[in-house]
Parts: sequence; structure tokens; C-alpha cells
Amino acid sequence: MGAESSLSTPPSPRSHDPYLGLPVIGNGMTGYQPGPLQDREDVEYLNEINQQTLENEIRVLERLGSYQGIITYFRTSKYGIELALAQGNLESYLETHPERENPLKISRMSTLIDTFAHVHSRRVFVDDIALRNILVLDGQLKLADFGQSILLPLDVDITSATENDLNIQIEILHLGWVLYSIASWRVHKYYFFSPENPDLHWPAPDSFPKVDDVLWGQIVKKCWRGEYAGMDNVKDEARQLLTTSD
Repeated sequence: MGAESSLSTPPSPRSHDPYLGLPVIGNGMTGYQPGPLQDREDVEYLNEINQQTLENEIRVLERLGSYQGIITYFRTSKYGIELALAQGNLESYLETHPERENPLKISRMSTLIDTFAHVHSRRVFVDDIALRNILVLDGQLKLADFGQSILLPLDVDITSATENDLNIQIEILHLGWVLYSIASWRVHKYYFFSPENPDLHWPAPDSFPKVDDVLWGQIVKKCWRGEYAGMDNVKDEARQLLTTSD
């Protein structure tokens, strides 16, 4: 009976997981820390959501392809994605490193703008644009964590597209806060879809900090006010500023 019972028990779906037992060095928005399992249905639901998130992130990475401002991935499988090992994220970097000179700040801000322009050119909404999802690898900024990202049809006009209440102006609004964090060398967190904004109202102009004397403040202000039709417009203005400063 014991032999028959063991033979009839299906193997664990994680029994071939190559990452099982490895130390956890980071987690994403949909990750969870192992602990006591309270309810099998809850665990199965979490596993299903995590699997869907993983599959979505793989599809996004495949569409984006290799790009200098996107974290490199080496292999994907149903168990996970093998990424280049970064030294940390931009949030912790700003908190723990001394403020950099303006030329280096400008280089990092320009890289991010170029990267987001590439992402949008591939018809992808990033969605979860935050300092914690921008990694620092050998001193370079790399966009990562596309589990919540949205794949749009490749022939869509992204400047007029809306998906799950997300549009390009909201993406650029979030980018404005990232650029402001780099320019001011302070962590500033913002999320348009937070519980504090249940009606999804655009922020009032007087709710933003003054940026007249901030590095690339004119770009930050336009991001916040929704004045760019698309990421290419942000990129064009950044290039103009780079040309003027040379």
C-alpha cells in the first residue's frame, strides 16, 4: 500500500525548478516571501498570478529586444528569468551615494529618456515606472521589472492609446518624477493609480514642487503637466538641451 500510495502521488510542479533553494536577493511587486501556507486555494491563486506575470514579462522582454538601457536577460523559462546581476536600484543608490555632478546626472537622465522612447516605439506601456525598477549595473541605469507592463498592438498609435486607464501622458508623468529625483538627488515616490487618487484626477499644477532652478526643470515641468504628445517629444527636447549645453 505504501508503494502504491507513493506512486500515485503526482510530483511537485516545482520539483524541477532550477532556482529552488537559491538565496533570495530581490523580489518584484508580485513576489512573496515564503511562509506558513494557510490555504491551498490561496497558494494556487498566487502561483497562477505569478505565472501569468512571469509569462507577460517574458513576452515584453522578447518584444523590447536588446537595448542599452534595458537590463540584459540570459535565459527565460516557466520557472523564471535570468537577468544580469545589478548592484542595486536607483532608489537605494540615491539614498546611499553622494550627489553627482550635473554632467553625470544629464547623462543618466538622457539615457532613461532614450530608453523609454525605445520602449514606447515597441508599443509597450511600462506601467510600474518607479525608482526601485531602475537598476544600477556598473554605473549605468537599466530599466527592469516588466511584469505589469502592457503589450499593445504593434500598429497602434501609442499617443492616443489607452489600456486599463493607462495612457502615454501618465507614463510620461511618472518619468517626470524619476527625472526630478535624479536632478534633485532625492528619492521622490509617486504613483498615479494610488488609493489617494481613486477618481484618477490629473494632479493640480500647484501640487508639484517648483523646478525653475532644477536641472532640466523645463522638461520635468512639461512631463508633470501632460504637455508632451509622446516620448519622442521628450527625447527631442532633451537632445536640444544637450546641443545647447555643448
